[in-house]
Amino acid sequence: MRYILITILFLVILSPLVVFAEDTNRVEIFAHHGVLEDVPENTFAALKRVAELGIDGIEIDIQQTQDNQLVLMCDETIDRTTDGKGRVGQLLYAEIQQYDAGSWRGSEFQKERVPLFSEVLKFCKMNNLKLILNVKQACLEKQVLDIVKKYEMSSQVYLWGTLRNSNTDDAESYGKELVFLSPEEMTKEKVHSIHEEKKNALSVMLESDKRKAIKDRIRMGVDVVLVDYPCVVMDALNIKSQVSDRKRQENREMDSPRHEANDNAAYLREQVKTLIKTIENTDYNKARTAAMALMVLPRRYTAPPLLKLLRDSNPLVKQNAVWALGFCGDDSMAATIKSLLKDRNTEVRRETVLALKRLNASQSAPALMEALKTETEQGVKYDIARTLGTFGDRGAVFALMNVLTKEKSWYVKSGCVEALGNIGGDMAMNALAKILVTDAGEDAGWARTKAAWALTAIGPKSIPLLVRALNDKEEGTRRRAGWALVKLGAPAVKALISSLREINTYTRERAAQTLGWIGNESAVTSLIWALKDKEPAVVSSAAWALGRIGSPKALVALQELVNNENVDVRENAAEAIERIMSNKEKMAYYTETRQKP
Repeated sequence: MRYILITILFLVILSPLVVFAEDTNRVEIFAHHGVLEDVPENTFAALKRVAELGIDGIEIDIQQTQDNQLVLMCDETIDRTTDGKGRVGQLLYAEIQQYDAGSWRGSEFQKERVPLFSEVLKFCKMNNLKLILNVKQACLEKQVLDIVKKYEMSSQVYLWGTLRNSNTDDAESYGKELVFLSPEEMTKEKVHSIHEEKKNALSVMLESDKRKAIKDRIRMGVDVVLVDYPCVVMDALNIKSQVSDRKRQENREMDSPRHEANDNAAYLREQVKTLIKTIENTDYNKARTAAMALMVLPRRYTAPPLLKLLRDSNPLVKQNAVWALGFCGDDSMAATIKSLLKDRNTEVRRETVLALKRLNASQSAPALMEALKTETEQGVKYDIARTLGTFGDRGAVFALMNVLTKEKSWYVKSGCVEALGNIGGDMAMNALAKILVTDAGEDAGWARTKAAWALTAIGPKSIPLLVRALNDKEEGTRRRAGWALVKLGAPAVKALISSLREINTYTRERAAQTLGWIGNESAVTSLIWALKDKEPAVVSSAAWALGRIGSPKALVALQELVNNENVDVRENAAEAIERIMSNKEKMAYYTETRQKP
């Protein structure tokens, strides 16, 4: 009888939600560069994650290499998202492919490479994913559109900005025409006027996981949402996250095969000799191509002449030689290579640091720590920091923390943060926590995000520091700390439950949200208690969290809120009841156990 009454109540109070669902079924979800809380941006890992979630598509950034290849890259340089360096437009595609584009986000992504735009189109066609294209360099529009047409992807590609403007003749053959609306412009009337022009309203919410704000924009009638946290939009629309059965493109092995021929030594020596002469050439492209060719030849032939080139008077020759040696896989080279840490040329020093990193030459850590003290160039300091982190030498923690304290550049600080996360330890945790809560504007954003990821990588020991950050006055700090705790999962639940009793309203609200994303049933009783909180924002978050967890034990408490004076509380309570009751298996078990004497 009780179950029947609950069902009737459910049907009555949820009629507004049905209308909401009908009004929002055309909203498309796009991930900004990928699902950034999980995967490295603009990689195949990002594409695969989007396909697995079952969302509509992904926004990607396109740039052109020196040899006219179109690749995925947001920044003008590859420095931030690979273990290499240099401007995209000044690098050969084959050179970019030598670099790791995933390790900065986690060791599980260490084989990721920078994808070609054409490869991305193939994958998206195979997996029925849509694309929003963002061209990062001028005058690429025609080349981009030609490739789109070649792969017959016009209907799955949304043109934005200069791409749409440059293709007015056949723009209708492409996907939706998107009109960006800023938060200040976002009104129902404005969206309606866009629809009257047969165009589509685009809402962009980056660095935000505010569920209410997303739902408000959806109610206004936007057609496409572009977000950093697509899982929040999926939750707002009650779309269940699941791994799809779409075909998946296998990771390609990008590492260059090493040919270890045992015969024809005379021929190989002659080949090496020719390539060495090319490296000495002042033409950068020819020299770099020759260096790449040397990588695949047996190192017993290539190493001796390359080591000799380290003494060349031309900085470019030294740079190319140390670059090639860095890929030889023999850390015994480090003893000779590290002498170039004192070279007068900045690019030679940078290339030396990166070579030591690729060789995993941990024996060079003392030399790198010494160089970190005296180095003045930001790019070199950044690379030194990340290299020390790769070695995992606890002895480097003090040197890195010293840079964090004295350094003004947030670019350099982000390198130190990444390194400290890889090394771990109590001292590292405290330093990372300090960076996480440092609100120093947009420049500090990347370092703070890295700090949250780094604390997550350290593991459960970092939970008290992350929970403490939920108490921060700045929303970005709370957001970063919250998602770090979600990543840590069950071990964080006990501390989060305690946070539901904190004085600070923001802490209680974010703690409830985080418990909802973790989805551990041990939090149900505490979240039910939180429904009596004096602050509507906390009550609303607790109600939503209970719906996410899906325990029928919360139904009675949630029913008491369906007539609450606060609209958000009412809506989240009703939504939670719907979610709980839609789980027939849990409801059947709950009803059965309730009926037992």
